[in-house]
Amino acid sequence: MTLCKICNINEANQTGAHVFPAWMIASTFDKKGRNRDYEVIHAFHPLDNELPYFGRSLQPDKIEESIGRELTEEEAESQKNFLVVDNLWCRKCENKFKIVEDYFLDNVDRAIIDFANQGEGNIKTLTASPLLIRLFIYSLIYRASITNLMGFSLNAKTEEKLKSFINKYVQDNLIDTIAFIESNTEKKELTNYPVRCIKIETEKGNTFVHIHKKYDKPYCFIINNYILQFYQKESHTRSTPYSFWGITDLLNQIHYFPNYNESAFRIGIINLEHWNLIKSKFIRYNSQYKIQNFIKVYERMFLDEFGYNPSQTQVQKFLNILVDNDKKIGIKYTREQILEAMNKSIKK
Repeated sequence: MTLCKICNINEANQTGAHVFPAWMIASTFDKKGRNRDYEVIHAFHPLDNELPYFGRSLQPDKIEESIGRELTEEEAESQKNFLVVDNLWCRKCENKFKIVEDYFLDNVDRAIIDFANQGEGNIKTLTASPLLIRLFIYSLIYRASITNLMGFSLNAKTEEKLKSFINKYVQDNLIDTIAFIESNTEKKELTNYPVRCIKIETEKGNTFVHIHKKYDKPYCFIINNYILQFYQKESHTRSTPYSFWGITDLLNQIHYFPNYNESAFRIGIINLEHWNLIKSKFIRYNSQYKIQNFIKVYERMFLDEFGYNPSQTQVQKFLNILVDNDKKIGIKYTREQILEAMNKSIKK
């Protein structure tokens, strides 16, 4: 029997579990915001050697729009939604996640709907429980770490601490959870990690899910219309933070607001105009990162084949063949297309 990674007691019998709540990510992959089976999920990693993930209820024309054809039976059977996992935790712990997810949805997400007067951004102090908000955020970060989502992982000490918070404070229902937190003399420990949470104004189907695993002062998560920044210790807040495509810079211009030992939780708000500026920087960064990785793979292959490094002209030929074509976006950078561009550039 495989034990649950959360409680380490029950069998890990929860299947079809979302790493991030369905309500939180639905509109990222489907403009109608349906929770499951209508997704089209493109990978962000540099060598996209797999086809996009297509939800089971997606119409054939949507698949053809992305890859230019229908999926083969073999491709359909091997499809894997990397935001859904099986048999990592138990149904009881899944219910614990749902308790804090529903609290955040009702008391934070649905309470922040007006972006019209935010200008360059704003900070809102919430009346909702800062400890329940934190337990929700911790649950997201912990799940991302144990599933190694996009290569992300916390250090072992921090990961174990977040797990202990979930086990210790989240009870079988919301009423018991609130009562337990209020009566617990150690509850202040929940605020010992500096955390930022930012809600952004977005357009449905025009956002993404991304974890920046390279930097940890702070870690940065973009989950549809939320940005989370998490520091593993208070001293890290005194380091010069990475800008994360302008996110940190924008927030620092307004007010430096990592929640830490707080009595009320503060959330940042960014309107659509400024989110689009951040998003354009992210897309530019990601494109440049991909190109650099394509070049490295090409140079390594060329050296193995011919015993010397390719010239800049040869590298540019490869990139032109790879990028300047009419291939559908869903197959443009698969392993097959990369190898084809390599072979064509060498033959020229």
